[in-house]
Amino acid sequence: MHFPAACIVSICLILSLCLVTGSSVMIIVFEQSDRTVLIPEAIVYADGKIAGKTDINGAFSLDFEGYRPALRVVKGGYTEWTGSPAENDTAILVPLQVRNSTLHVEVFDADTFVPVQDAYIVITAEDGTRQEARSGSEGKADLGLRADQVYSIEITAPNFQAAHDTVVTGGDLTNVQYSLVRNDRISIRVLDSAGSFPIQSAHIQIDGIKTGTTNDRGILISNTSRNVEHTFDISAEGYESVHVTRTISFEDQVVDFPLVKAKSTVFVSVYNRDQKPLSNASVLMDGVLLGDTNEFGRLMVPALEIRQYEFVVNRDGYKKNTLSFTPGKETGELIIVLESEFTDLEVFARDAHGGPLKDVTIFLLGDAQETLNTCGTDVNGTCLLPAIEGKMYRIRAEKGGYYPNSTPADTQSNPNTIILHNPATAGTDPTGSFPLIPVAAGLVLVVIGAGLYLFIKGRRPRRKSRTNRRRSL
Repeated sequence: MHFPAACIVSICLILSLCLVTGSSVMIIVFEQSDRTVLIPEAIVYADGKIAGKTDINGAFSLDFEGYRPALRVVKGGYTEWTGSPAENDTAILVPLQVRNSTLHVEVFDADTFVPVQDAYIVITAEDGTRQEARSGSEGKADLGLRADQVYSIEITAPNFQAAHDTVVTGGDLTNVQYSLVRNDRISIRVLDSAGSFPIQSAHIQIDGIKTGTTNDRGILISNTSRNVEHTFDISAEGYESVHVTRTISFEDQVVDFPLVKAKSTVFVSVYNRDQKPLSNASVLMDGVLLGDTNEFGRLMVPALEIRQYEFVVNRDGYKKNTLSFTPGKETGELIIVLESEFTDLEVFARDAHGGPLKDVTIFLLGDAQETLNTCGTDVNGTCLLPAIEGKMYRIRAEKGGYYPNSTPADTQSNPNTIILHNPATAGTDPTGSFPLIPVAAGLVLVVIGAGLYLFIKGRRPRRKSRTNRRRSL
């Protein structure tokens, strides 16, 4: 409250005329820097005890008896005053010096703890006076205030909710911190268009800036200005990319973006180990027969979703091949190599003496004794025939000057030995079955003939000799 200096002097003179006993003193409290500013609510202490407070005019009448008490005047925001009234004082002028305090404000994002730059800070005192400031790059601002005063503070910043508080300044420095909650926060949710299930690890760009990827719930939380048009680019493995422009309203909390599964055409190419294409190879995908490869060993599979499939390829004479394959977004080729079902059946041709025979023609015979394959022996008497592992066959060997021979054979008996005889060695080796047949048959016939002869001979009556008869007689 402001009064002219002459008023203060007049008050003191009036009080000095009215107070004649000296048993009371009028205390007038004002600002030292401006004597026209009277200070109400200043606390007056007498001999360490509260005697009272100054009124709206900054005045307080202190009554006392017998002695002059020690006085102390205190007011928040001011330095305190101490003293005692003089013997004849009827009024005491108490100047209080304003005590200043620096309010240090720090503003940061409540989620990221990143300083908020350019936050607008407004400080309002109880008497309505206000000060303003803006936070710097580090989210800080300093305001000069009176110490020990109550202030209202309001902080606003773009894309943040406003913060309000009451601050009581302390001594030389008062530190306060405020975390602002964003009001531009939205949840971007990416879903499968058909199944409406969340798509994890979807990549999101907003206005050409990489924002992040969705979590296991298909959600990415983003700070996006509202009521502003934004461009969203969303992509995920196995899906068609999305490029869309959208304005986020203040009511939007969760924004959904459905993605359509991408399609791909795959060419299945089947080769043998020698990189020759295999036709008529059956192709199954996830247990469903797609068809057979053409003369170029290829089969087209259109409109596949971008996910993992199981392919199974079969062909006569080759081992089945099973593999997993995930097509890409572009047309691709799946190359499958089939290993031959056949393995080498080894044949060793030798003569009756165990020596190797060269240039022997070996026939591999099927169940109906049809010829499946042939080979010729080398200088070591060996040759190889393709055969199914574990299957029993019959092999036949032929060479000029030798009797043909045949014997059972399989891959597990490698090498399969077969013996050829010539006329000179026929019958010398019981393993040479074909040359022994006529010999054995001849022996059987000789034995049978001899038996018949002896049998017939034994049935004929025998004549007694005359000499014997004479002797008997």
